[in-house]
Amino acid sequence: MNKKGALEISVNAIVILIIALAVLGLIIGFAVSKFRETSEQINTREDTPEATAQQPITLPDGRDTLQLSKAGSNTLAIGVYNSGTGQVDAATTGVVCVPEVAAGTGITFSVPTGTTIDAGKSAEIPVSIEVAGVIETGRKSCTLTVGTSPDTVERTVFVQIE
Repeated sequence: MNKKGALEISVNAIVILIIALAVLGLIIGFAVSKFRETSEQINTREDTPEATAQQPITLPDGRDTLQLSKAGSNTLAIGVYNSGTGQVDAATTGVVCVPEVAAGTGITFSVPTGTTIDAGKSAEIPVSIEVAGVIETGRKSCTLTVGTSPDTVERTVFVQIE
């Protein structure tokens, strides 16, 4: 009997098995990285309760705290009720936090231009929130302001930077 042939088949089988495992590892690594990229791009939309005169600004799911990632961006919808007599320009949405952060190194709100709320009406406004990478982590008490004086809507909220 030729024992050399039997040994040769088992070595070939081992080499093929190693190559197959390497290719499988590469495919799994590629798939995981693509799923991770895709999941980061997906924004979940939470229901925002309608704003009222008692609660002029509402956050998604009726929360009192915004959870934000350091050096990241979030997109959400806030509810705003205009109890004033004039039209509120929602494009001038801003936030002031305590402890204070230096201008340009904190939290920036962006609202599409031309977004307005008539007197006595409520609206849901899409907001993009950018958090600078140099901002300190932790919980901050912030005043969220929509509009410019004298037609402004304000609410104090907590912002958790992680």
